[in-house]
Amino acid sequence: MKPTLRRSILQRFLGLGLQIAPDALDLIINTGEPTAVVDRIIAARIDPTAVPVISRQYVETLLGGKDNTTSSTGLQETVVVVERRPDEIVSHEAGNYEKPRTWALDVIQSPTLDAVGSEGTVQDFHALFMDRFNRIRRMFVTRVDTQGAIRIEDAVARKKFARRASLMGRRDRRAEKPPATKIIGMVRNKSVSRSRNIIVELEDPSGTITCVIPSGRSDIDGQSLVRRGNGLLLDEVVCISGIIDRDGRLIADDVIYPDIPVAREPGRAEREVYAAFISDIHCGSNEFLEDEFERFVRWMAGHDVEPEDNKMVPKIEYLFIAGDLCDGVGVYPDQEKDLLIDSVHEQYSLLAHYLAKLPARVKIITIPGNHDACRQALPKPPIPEYFADALYKLGNRILMLGDPSYVLVEGVTVLLTHGDSLDDLVTQLPGASYKSPAIPMIELLRKRHLAPLYGGKTELAPLSRDWLVIDRIPDIVHFGHAHHNAVDNYRGVQIINSGTFQAQTDFMRKQGVVPTPGIVTIVNLKTGAPVVRMFYDFSEINGPR
Repeated sequence: MKPTLRRSILQRFLGLGLQIAPDALDLIINTGEPTAVVDRIIAARIDPTAVPVISRQYVETLLGGKDNTTSSTGLQETVVVVERRPDEIVSHEAGNYEKPRTWALDVIQSPTLDAVGSEGTVQDFHALFMDRFNRIRRMFVTRVDTQGAIRIEDAVARKKFARRASLMGRRDRRAEKPPATKIIGMVRNKSVSRSRNIIVELEDPSGTITCVIPSGRSDIDGQSLVRRGNGLLLDEVVCISGIIDRDGRLIADDVIYPDIPVAREPGRAEREVYAAFISDIHCGSNEFLEDEFERFVRWMAGHDVEPEDNKMVPKIEYLFIAGDLCDGVGVYPDQEKDLLIDSVHEQYSLLAHYLAKLPARVKIITIPGNHDACRQALPKPPIPEYFADALYKLGNRILMLGDPSYVLVEGVTVLLTHGDSLDDLVTQLPGASYKSPAIPMIELLRKRHLAPLYGGKTELAPLSRDWLVIDRIPDIVHFGHAHHNAVDNYRGVQIINSGTFQAQTDFMRKQGVVPTPGIVTIVNLKTGAPVVRMFYDFSEINGPR
């Protein structure tokens, strides 16, 4: 009962942007009325500038009836989990790599265990897709080029204009043309005709319509409409403009994605501070590059740093890990042959051993991947403490979030997701591959959704809210999963796929996955400029492993 209670209390605090010290949590549970105590703590947190870490002293003060609003002495000032303003983190260790730092970190969105449950009914699925449609539709209606879009039912009714124009055209060549029509709908079906036209069936709450994207026709920018049509995925929300013909079909002259606005000012840090981005560590695998990972950890602590990096490394204060922290057990057939450690608990313990060696200035932010001890359906809650207790024991040095998560760090918005949907996109999108993960990542930004396709390899939970809609435009979007490092920029959004610390396994070889291991991407949060550093000696191998 107590492990379940512990998780429940932790999830409640995390959902409010708070974290609690282990001894404080023990005290709450042992009071006999933990729910009432938690309610009192939350109600007492009226000071928005206080460091949101609940210590045992704070709980004792509260239970003793003392005034806690005039002093923060019961708060742990040296370990901060979530901050809504910069609070000084004081380290007494010597050296430039451990000098006092500040963290400015705010969790904007992270799915918790309580928020991602569902009964899986038809109504749940309907609510999911309606939420997706309505939220992306709102993105369209605020744009100039998609204003005036009408319901599909009203668009189909315009076929009478086409029929009338056809009749009048036989008598008078100057007959009025049918009106231009724009509709916003969800892709229900897509096919290619014998004449190479793309046939798309769109739907909205009012009905369905067939859209014909003619081959050989270009949009207003001179780009092939068919090329745009080929990039359409089932279940994504799109705007198509054109003319309604006499059969009630929409003959397209443009395909418009929700997309990222061209004119936007990316968020930037006020001070020179850096963030490192990694993923797919796969602790426990035979192919886990343990030496290379240890080399990275030592480099972060100031060992074997090249002269040109001497100024940068001490300013790396954030480490983002986009999933697959461990290799897991039973993730794919015969995985046991590829495992050095066959216990998930021990796999996480090994990772915690190395992360604990990072300098105290570094804040670690993690999300789960498909190999982690977490459910497979998106969105995913944080990795449970039951499996990864060694990581949770790192305390406020680590922040365990769900997938996907938005984090505001030093004024820069970071969108974290493992990237499960890449498995679908590499087979559905022209030009997409694991070797070029930036291509499908850009397409997802254009579609403003992290996993549009339902029914493919990516499992989606039927919830009343679609967590995968990209409502907020990130400054940095961080994926993993592809095991191939990529750095790109799309309309001011820094795109990072952080590669891996795992060499090629037999399973990867069969799947055609060629990793680029040991490459770490580092971003200057003040300028937005990315750099990469390599901790794997590619000269040791003849070609990809």
